[in-house]
Amino acid sequence: MNQTLFTKTYREHWKSLISWSSVIIFMVSIQMSIYPSFKKSGEAASQFLDSYPDAFKKIFRMEDYLSGPGFLGTELFSLMLPLVMIGIGVTWGANATAGEEDEGTADLLFTLPFSRAKILLSKSAALVSALCILAVITFLNVVLLRDITNLEIGATNLIWACVQQTALGMTFGAIALVLGALTGRKGFTLGVSSGIGIVMFLFFSLTPLVDTFSFLTPINPFDWTIGTNILAQGADYWGLVKLCLSSVILYFVALMLLNKREIRS
Repeated sequence: MNQTLFTKTYREHWKSLISWSSVIIFMVSIQMSIYPSFKKSGEAASQFLDSYPDAFKKIFRMEDYLSGPGFLGTELFSLMLPLVMIGIGVTWGANATAGEEDEGTADLLFTLPFSRAKILLSKSAALVSALCILAVITFLNVVLLRDITNLEIGATNLIWACVQQTALGMTFGAIALVLGALTGRKGFTLGVSSGIGIVMFLFFSLTPLVDTFSFLTPINPFDWTIGTNILAQGADYWGLVKLCLSSVILYFVALMLLNKREIRS
């Protein structure tokens, strides 16, 4: 890895990182601030939740909603946080090489005395570190507010849930790396990578209702990430292995494609 390229990536995207960090702080704070009102209502809240259609409860995995792990699992870790992680993953991944080509700086970058493997590794390391920063912010925010809001949740399970979300962002970031290396088009890469994320989430959400898309469950990154409520049940090691392994494989695919491409300015 090259430190200069790593730092350059942060110089280009520090505003984006601050924006995403602010979004996470806002989301976590808002969600946790409304938890005490649900908890206090007790039986009334349970009856209200029971009135929801079964299909709705299955889509959003509303299990044991009034508990700390159940509430955060539904409100934060099943949709909002995954979307943020995917958002920064595909944005930084698309900019890694395709962004350089769109901005006309690729010819200069790839004539520097660095191999393409080192360039891609440096930008990928910056992407992963940014995701880790967001995960740490999420963890610290929940820990700081859990006593104030009387939300009971174990720190260990929370760490594992944040790690799983980070790995999800890595996977979609790697998808963006592959598409960027293949096409050299930033807009196309962003659109398709984001679209894949939306479609995969849609399939994951509909699987409990219909069997049509069940064949995709074993290869769906969302199932690897939120197929179980890690906040309540603990680490999903096999899901984490799948996410990390797919990220590594996609990285090498991106490198292979990048090495074969004639970079345009």
